[in-house]
Amino acid sequence: MPPSLRGTLQLDFDGTLAEGDVSTGILSRFAGPEWPARVDAASRTLTANPDDPALIAAMVQGFAGLTGDIASYMRYAREHHPARAGLTELIDTADRLGLDCHVVSNGFEFYIRDYLRAAGVEGRVQIHSGSLSGDGSLAYLGPDGLPATGGFKRAWSEHFLARHELLIYVGDGSSDLAPAQLASLVFARDSLLSRMPSSYQGALRPFETLLDVAAGLQELFSGSSRGSR
Repeated sequence: MPPSLRGTLQLDFDGTLAEGDVSTGILSRFAGPEWPARVDAASRTLTANPDDPALIAAMVQGFAGLTGDIASYMRYAREHHPARAGLTELIDTADRLGLDCHVVSNGFEFYIRDYLRAAGVEGRVQIHSGSLSGDGSLAYLGPDGLPATGGFKRAWSEHFLARHELLIYVGDGSSDLAPAQLASLVFARDSLLSRMPSSYQGALRPFETLLDVAAGLQELFSGSSRGSR
């Protein structure tokens, strides 16, 4: 990758930076046990139609039904969904390589920010996810600053590419399938790994921990003459 070409590391969160799905865990515990199945059904629609609004609609509805407080949600999340090993090392590696780090997630900003803070990397990662709007409801803002419905992750991928940046994607699920196919390099696990089509023209690498991703980035770009940002 030549020094003049900036790159973006686009990161999914649930199942990728954290073990398991934090948002559906919180919804199941504090909004009702039916929510994991509802979110899973909505997620599956994205495989056939990446612009389907069902997943974001489900997340907004689920968030509105939460009973409890953020402290309770975070105690549950930390106990049941630890950060995947290597989070700090991955962001450190991306910084050394001059990659801009963005979490783009269908989850909730409050817990994503807490995990990043605990890893000591909060200020070095931009977050694009469900956040509180002025009326207290959840909103997913696209690159244009307007509320998104369908195609949320892909819209951000297209935004990064429109800035003439190399896109590297790290993800695990069906909601990552469409945006990942826009990237030149994909680190994948679980359903994203198994569903990436044979027509994908970029480089595809499996990962177990984020240490694998950090090592893969270092290996791929070790010959680059890039400096720091």
